[in-house]
Amino acid sequence: MSIPCFKALYDISLLLGEAATYPGDTPYSREMVEEIASGAGYDTSTLTLSSHAGTHLDAPAHLIAGGKTLDQYPVNRFLLPAHVVSVEDDESISRDALSDVRVRAGEALLLKTHNSLYGLPRQSAFREDFVYLSVDAAQLCLDLGVSLVGIDYLSVDKYGDDASPVHHLLLKNDVLILEGIDLKEVHPGEYFLLCSPLRVKGAEAAPARAVLAR
Repeated sequence: MSIPCFKALYDISLLLGEAATYPGDTPYSREMVEEIASGAGYDTSTLTLSSHAGTHLDAPAHLIAGGKTLDQYPVNRFLLPAHVVSVEDDESISRDALSDVRVRAGEALLLKTHNSLYGLPRQSAFREDFVYLSVDAAQLCLDLGVSLVGIDYLSVDKYGDDASPVHHLLLKNDVLILEGIDLKEVHPGEYFLLCSPLRVKGAEAAPARAVLAR
């Protein structure tokens, strides 16, 4: 079987160890246990991190009692056509900003905002003033039938809104959420998205390597 020929590949994942940590989450760390440089025959290390570290996927179990966990999804939910949409709203993504979006049911919608433009995803210090998704815009995503929504910072909800209305709306309708992507080098348009999370039993979320191809 031949490998599909893509003209361009974009790694939209954040590098663990450089990405910001969402307040309250366990900070990422990597501690060496054995090192070749110290005389051992191999390198081995221990990772400590939140399941929501860096680029990650949220499943319904994150906020919905009895909701599905990531390991309950078939792999094709993480391998799908995607549309990257550029949004000019500088505080929150409005429904009107997505009014011209045309996607087919089951596809992914990735939101490129001022977060990417100003390099927020790759800053090591957390920013509270990131562009987030409004509830009305999230409802439009449901109306369009998308199966995954991605945003270029660590949350789709406004910082400080503990009710997390956008998370609840999307997750209770089985829409996966891809957070912590960087779309600065990606032009709006149609792509193929691969965002496979770590296969962790019972996980409400897990870090993922996200790549766009076209």
